[in-house]
Amino acid sequence: MYIKDLHLKYFRNYEKEEINFSPGICLIQGANGQGKSNLLEAIYNLCFAHSFRNLKESDLVYWNKPFYYLQGTLCLQQRFFKVEVGYDLLKKRKVVKINGRNVKQFHLAEYCPVVFFLPEDLELVRRGPEERRRFLDREISQESRLYGDLLSRYNRVVFQKNQVLKEKRSNKEIKELTRPWNKQMVYFGSRIIQKRAQVLSTWSTLAAHNYSVLFKYAPEMKIVYNNFIGEDAVFADIEEIENRFYKEISSWEEEEFKRGFSLLGPHRDDLTFLLDGRDARRFASHGQQRSAVIALKAAQIQSYNKKNEKPLFILDDVFSELDEWRKQQCFLLLRDAEQVFLTITKKDSCLDTFLEQTACSSFLHVQEGKILEINSNGKNSTIC
Repeated sequence: MYIKDLHLKYFRNYEKEEINFSPGICLIQGANGQGKSNLLEAIYNLCFAHSFRNLKESDLVYWNKPFYYLQGTLCLQQRFFKVEVGYDLLKKRKVVKINGRNVKQFHLAEYCPVVFFLPEDLELVRRGPEERRRFLDREISQESRLYGDLLSRYNRVVFQKNQVLKEKRSNKEIKELTRPWNKQMVYFGSRIIQKRAQVLSTWSTLAAHNYSVLFKYAPEMKIVYNNFIGEDAVFADIEEIENRFYKEISSWEEEEFKRGFSLLGPHRDDLTFLLDGRDARRFASHGQQRSAVIALKAAQIQSYNKKNEKPLFILDDVFSELDEWRKQQCFLLLRDAEQVFLTITKKDSCLDTFLEQTACSSFLHVQEGKILEINSNGKNSTIC
C-alpha cells in the first residue's frame, strides 16, 4: 500500500497544503516544532481516522478555524481509493468517506496496512506493563478490525464489573452481580488472548531472526506473552481457553471482593523480551533493549509481507535516538516496506550513505507549517 497524494486543510499547524507522493522513501526534514510530526499525524489520521497521540478531535483543528479536512488517494493492490477524513468543530461531527461514501471509522484499517515507529517505542522494553499492552493492542487493532471490536467490548465489561465491585454490598450480593460480567469477560477476553498469542508467536519468530541477522554475535531473542493461560495459549482452541479462564476468574472472586477491582484477564497481561533466556528489562544494556525493539518493528513489516500486503512504514524522528551503528541496521528495515515516511531534524553521513544506495522518491522540507520540496538541483519550491 502507498499514498499517492495528500490534501490538508486547517489541520494542526497546516492551513492548506497539497502533496504528491510516490512509492519508496519520503524524507521529511525540518527543525523541531515546525510541523514534521504533524504531517505524519495527518498521514496516520488519513489511514485510521484518529490521532496517534490520542488527542481530541478539537485539538487537531487549525487555530481559530471551524474544521479540518484531509483527503488522499491510497493505492492498495493496484486499486486506487479516495479517502476523506474531516471534523466539524461547531457540529462536533466526524466524517469518514471512501470513494465518496460515508463509512465507519474502523473500516479504514482494511485499506491501510501501516507500521508506525515512534521514538517512545524504543523504550518499550524498559517501560511498564500498561505501556506494552497499549502498544500490543494498538498494533494488532490496526491489522484486525475484529480484535479492535473485541477489545472495546471487553474493556466496557471490565469497567462495569469494577463499578459493581466498588459498591458497598455483601460478598454474596457482589458475587451474584459480577458473575454475569465474568461470563462476558471470559467470552471476549478468551478471543483477545488467543489473537495476542498467535500474533506474538509470529512476531517473536521473525524478530529473533532479525536480531541475529541485523546484530551479529547477538544473544538469542524471544518475546514471551505473559498471561494466566501460559505460552501454550497459541496452540489452545477457544473452548479450552474459555474453560481455563472461567475456572481462574471464579477462584479470584474472594480477592476481587476485598480489593474492589478485577484482578484477572487480558487487561493485566504483559510481554517480556528475553535475550539468551534472561529478562532484557533487567539484564540487557540500553542499546540491546533498543535493538530488540528494532527487530520487532522489522517483524511487523515482514508479517504484513507474508500476507502479500506490503505496508506503509512511518518513522517519527527515531534515528536521532540511535547511535551510528544502530542507524545503519535500522535503515535495512526500510527496504521491506512499500512506502516510507521518515522525519529527521538534519541529515548526517550515515543517512547520506544510505540514500546514495537507495532510491529516495521525495525529499521534503517543513518550515512553519509550509512544505517545501527539495528538487534534484537542490533548490526549494513551495508545493502548493
